[in-house]
Amino acid sequence: MAKPGFTVTVVCLAEILSMTPFSMFLALQPQLESQWALTNTETGWISSAYFLGYMLAVPVLGSLTDRIDARTVWLGACVLAGVGALGFALVADRVWTAAVLQLVTGAGLAGTYMPGLKVITDRLETLPRPRHVAFYTTSFTMGSSLSFWVVGALDAAFDWRTAVALLAAGPLVGCALVALALRPVPVMPHAGASAAGHLRAVVRSPDSMRYVAGYAAHVWELFALRAWIVPFVVFCQGIRDSPAPVAVATVAAIVGLVGVPASLAGAELTGYVARRRIIITVMLASVAVSLTVVPSAFASWIVLITAACIYSAFISADSAALTSGIIAVAPPASRGTAMAIYSTLGFAAASGGTFAVGWMLDLLGGQSIMSWTVAFAVMSAPNLLGALALRGAAR
Repeated sequence: MAKPGFTVTVVCLAEILSMTPFSMFLALQPQLESQWALTNTETGWISSAYFLGYMLAVPVLGSLTDRIDARTVWLGACVLAGVGALGFALVADRVWTAAVLQLVTGAGLAGTYMPGLKVITDRLETLPRPRHVAFYTTSFTMGSSLSFWVVGALDAAFDWRTAVALLAAGPLVGCALVALALRPVPVMPHAGASAAGHLRAVVRSPDSMRYVAGYAAHVWELFALRAWIVPFVVFCQGIRDSPAPVAVATVAAIVGLVGVPASLAGAELTGYVARRRIIITVMLASVAVSLTVVPSAFASWIVLITAACIYSAFISADSAALTSGIIAVAPPASRGTAMAIYSTLGFAAASGGTFAVGWMLDLLGGQSIMSWTVAFAVMSAPNLLGALALRGAAR
């Protein structure tokens, strides 16, 4: 078995590289919205297509890791993400071409994110510590946040198509890193079990399904904020009649990166406080904090960005706790399938949340204080259901 520190470091770095295309539409959204004459609803379709691609692919790719080496799945998915990004750069020119290529790229993420955690667990002698899970889940946060910054920097230096084409190199470099640094491992003895058998084992585990419900609420909120933070900052620039102190994409990156220490802190707290208590507390607090973001638009830029960062921190604080929870309670022989269900329903919620915010903005007349206030409430409200689900989880 490889040393835990080395394995976790390699997979975390590769995951960050694989996510460079994550914000290829989100960071360019105001520009493409104008260029393609998109409505908020159409923008929501394109944004949510990425998560729809993830949702459709992860049941297959995630559960496949119970039967073959997760490394194989991870490598193939990296190539798929690179192909999707390159295709977006070359041919995306309207709603449906952009949505299809977002879907392909999202399917690539489906084969790297949760399968990446399986790559780690299959190479450790025991279950990964919450700290290891936190490092991995925060690599997702870092990858998605840095993607905003990279897209913004490349777009400033090149036209947007060249910028997106260059993003395709990230997944390919990550693919090479994992291929060279990590050896294949033999499949486990239970690999011959049927997919249906693994699925039944997970669905019949009440605690597993409670963590699935909690994660769905978490991801709805997480990706709704990431999908709409750029348009929200642009809206704030309009009502304030002054530009943000840094580039809008940089603001989005800062808001996202705040989630890294927040997730790590939440993981560390699980050593002192019951995991489910941490998750429930964070979810309820996040609902309250979400309602402070829009009013802060009338204060200084520092207050506004700080409020958005605090909200982002609460969103991410339960991330590692939720993921280490599903690993701990899932049937050991069906852990890959459990993570596949966890991701499927989670990213179905991500797609729904991203679309729901755009739909709500259009329903309430577009860009206004009232519409954005309701939009932020839509982002956080599912936490109430997530907290209720986790209340019944085993102590």
